[in-house]
Formats: sequence, structure tokens, C-alpha cells
Amino acid sequence: MMVNVAVAKPVRPTPNTDSVLLLNTTTHKIELERNGDRVRAIASITKIMTAMVTLDYDKDLSRRLTLTRRVGSHLPRQQYTREQLLEAMLVKSDNGAAETLAEDYPGGRSAFIKEMNRHAERWDLKHTRFEDASGLGAGNTSTVHDVAAMMTTAANYWFIRDTSTKKQVAFETRYRKQIRTIRLGHTSGNILFTFDNIIVSKTGLTSHAGWCVGLVAEQNAQQYVIVVLGSRNKAERLNTVKNIMYNHVLDQNLQPQEFVNTYN
Repeated sequence: MMVNVAVAKPVRPTPNTDSVLLLNTTTHKIELERNGDRVRAIASITKIMTAMVTLDYDKDLSRRLTLTRRVGSHLPRQQYTREQLLEAMLVKSDNGAAETLAEDYPGGRSAFIKEMNRHAERWDLKHTRFEDASGLGAGNTSTVHDVAAMMTTAANYWFIRDTSTKKQVAFETRYRKQIRTIRLGHTSGNILFTFDNIIVSKTGLTSHAGWCVGLVAEQNAQQYVIVVLGSRNKAERLNTVKNIMYNHVLDQNLQPQEFVNTYN
């Protein structure tokens, strides 16, 4: 009697669809790259450029602005200092804070977005385009190389360095004639609690962009930029950052074969 035996076909590993870059800015050497030339949505990494344009326009952080109604926010609608809005934007990735800062620009929001694109052109970010200040839309696009250049520039802004790696910010607001404290946790919290050598950090997430992050880290007197665009979920984004950090930044002599293969 003949017996039919079904033989399972080998399962091919799922191809990596994200874009990844590790750049040593001290030696100007690309340590890792995957899908580096792919232009894709960058979500709230946009807010790094929003912060730089805001700070270039006006260094007065004490001036008060009324929170916009244009988009949602973690904040009650009232007045905040520009410093508080920048903190909410860089730490909690608050969209209302980003749009409020954009509307404050001379000429309004449209002039602010034009200035974002002028900054990108001035810094030779050839594949970068901005259509809003928050990153909510799909029209804010870039490559990992351009994002790395933008993050490197951002590391020269003391306010961005000091604020973008705070695990939490808190400030008092008035609500129904009472004072209450609002605490905003960092969207990169799981990364910042794992690594203490990060000096600039910004995450992003939309349905168009996937899970994204841009980081600047310092180790052994060298500076590194890590950019991940288009991860499929939060765990994948975190694991990619961990693999790069542990195997190529913190211990440059340790590169497990299973990790190296994912980049071949």
C-alpha cells in the first residue's frame, strides 16, 4: 500500500521592509544601511524640524500662545509658554503643540511650512518634503539619510538636546478654577530607559509611516545617528534599535551572526 506523505516546503523569512541607517558622524562612516534610498513618510520625526524652525524664528521661550483647535492635543485648550509647547511636542509628540507653534510664525502656518522646506533645501535634504508641522499627514517624506542629517543638525540645538531625552515633563495648568499638574511621558520611554547615552530622540507613528524613530547617541567620544523608518510594530522598532545599540555602538567587537544576516 502506498502512503502519500506531505512534505512541508521551507518557509522563507519575511523580507525586511523597513529602512534602517546607522551613521557614525564622527568618522563619517555608514555602519549599517537597509533600504536607505527609499522615500517614505516620517510621521512625528517631522517635529524635530518644527522645533528647529521655531527656535530659529524666536529665542523667547516665555511668550504665551493659545493652544490651537486645528488638531487634537493632550493639553487642555488654554495658553502655554512656547517652552511648554516645545516640551509637549518633543516629549509627548503633541500635535496641538506643533500646530500652535506653526500658527505663531510670521505669515501663519503656511509660511511656517514653507520655512520648514527652505530649511531642508538649505541643509541639502534633497529627498525631504514637509506639508504640515506635526507629521500627521502622509506628505511629510524623507529618507533615512536625510533624517540622519536632520537629527545631526538638531543635536547642535541645546534646547532640543536638553528636552528631547527627558523621560517626563510636568507643568501646572488651570482647569475649572483649579490648578492641576499635567505630566507627559516620553514616547521613546522604553528606549530612553534602556540606554543612557542618547542625546536626541524622536519617535513617529502613522498608518502611512509605520513605527519610526530617530536617535543621536554618544559613545566612546564618538557620535552615532540611528534612524528606523517603517517598522511593522513597536516591538520590531525597539528590537532593531537594541540590536544596533548592543552590537554596533556599545560593543563594536560583538556582532552575532543572526543579527548580521538581517542586513545582508
